[in-house]
Amino acid sequence: MSDIYAGYAPIYDAIGQGAFAEALARRILAALPVPPERVLDLACGAGAATLVLAASGAATVGVDRSEAMLVIARARARDLPVTWLAADIRRLPVGETLAPASFDLITCLYDSLNYLTGTGDLALVIGNATRLLRPGGRLIFDLNTEHEFATWGEGLDQVVYDANGLLVYHRLAYDATARLAQGRVVWFMYEGGRWRRGEEHHVERAWSDVEVLDALAGAGLRLIARRAPSWELAPPDAPRVVYEAIRPS
Repeated sequence: MSDIYAGYAPIYDAIGQGAFAEALARRILAALPVPPERVLDLACGAGAATLVLAASGAATVGVDRSEAMLVIARARARDLPVTWLAADIRRLPVGETLAPASFDLITCLYDSLNYLTGTGDLALVIGNATRLLRPGGRLIFDLNTEHEFATWGEGLDQVVYDANGLLVYHRLAYDATARLAQGRVVWFMYEGGRWRRGEEHHVERAWSDVEVLDALAGAGLRLIARRAPSWELAPPDAPRVVYEAIRPS
């Protein structure tokens, strides 16, 4: 994974791109049988979901590899009980903050796991997360599916924001053979009487349902459900699936 979000972080925040993760975090909390006491939010970005989880009263840890995103997250946290860590989720610094078997809930939202493109990366991250879960703890994450990436085809342009002197568009493409999705994130910001342009290149991998289930089983987790972001059960052709798994007691 390249050093993405270094330039895009303030744009991401300005256009409210964390709203999806924030809404999903609220649904997760509402659906849990018992409120969690300790929560870990992996690939937390600017902290939209992390702050919802922390506001529930849980002692919360947010981990992200982008310092630019964590700067925004820290500024937003104020007095909420959040510990922020800069780390690659494939190489978590296990220790006092990330102690084995210490979390009731671990989340990784807004297709963050799609950014894992190495063959063993998904199993590695899920295995790392499992070791940090208490027995009975849950791992919940969402993924873009091949059904979503298929809509990108050989090229899809999307204007995602155009207001207040800021234009953001995504140029998307998907290689079904390599199972890799490419996204050029381009933005124009009007400042000081002139337009400033920025661009980043994002790559996501289409993980199959079989690969996800194998990774969960290999880590010793039991799948509870495959859900749509609305929390209904996901249909077979869902463009995005939320996986809810539990570490058996």
